Amino acid sequence: MKQIHVAAAVIVNHNQILAGQRASGRLGEGAWELPGGKIHSGEDPRETLQREIKEELGVAAVIGERVLPTIVHPYPWGEVHLQVFYARLRQTTLTPNAHDQFKWGTPQALADLAWLPAARPVLAALAKVDLSQLTIDDPAQLYTHTVEYYETDRMGITHHSNYVRWMEAARTRFLAAIGWDYRQFEARGIISPVVAVNCRYKHPTTFGDQVDIRLQVKQLDRIRLTLSYQMTCQGQIVCLGESEHCFTKDQQLLRLDRDLTDFAAALRQYQA
Repeated sequence: MKQIHVAAAVIVNHNQILAGQRASGRLGEGAWELPGGKIHSGEDPRETLQREIKEELGVAAVIGERVLPTIVHPYPWGEVHLQVFYARLRQTTLTPNAHDQFKWGTPQALADLAWLPAARPVLAALAKVDLSQLTIDDPAQLYTHTVEYYETDRMGITHHSNYVRWMEAARTRFLAAIGWDYRQFEARGIISPVVAVNCRYKHPTTFGDQVDIRLQVKQLDRIRLTLSYQMTCQGQIVCLGESEHCFTKDQQLLRLDRDLTDFAAALRQYQA
């Protein structure tokens, strides 16, 4: 059966979530669903949701933590692998581009709607959560990587070297999200050598696992930036990592508090 990888958002407003009724002419027309769409090859599911919510609802969104492990459900049109994340909207006026109507309500109040079956486990999980106390973090700190087959060894376990690569991917997206991507540094003649990197491996992962990486600024002094990475899979910590960086120009060490003050100010917003 064809596998279809999909991301969906539990869009939260106080203690309510948003449900959308699929428009006529779409697969599953008339059924209720959580907003979302297909994940492109190699795409972070949070990027999928930012794109799909903009297209379906006409607004921008902040995507937060994973709600529960991937849900697998067979439909006549294929086997859906559904990844679900919390989200909040940056605006409140919605434009229904892919739905006939929307409804806000608590998970309990919306439970009687004719939901697509894959959404049912999500509603059951949400019924146990106090959504009014939920905090959705800045997406700059979050990155999800799906383990590729080539990243595993002959035992089927992810090779240890890949965790360092995932740290770099999370770091690259973080810097771009706060307005300081590598292209901007290079345009100014600045390079950022890695001074040190370390990983503590807690639990193995394998092909197809979704590894959620939370990045945080652990330490920031005059010349050195230390980042921490917590990697989890299905809620279990699989690796804890750190990387240290300095910044140079023309082979001269730069001081963050003097030469890169705007960059240092942006980093402090994410300091532990």
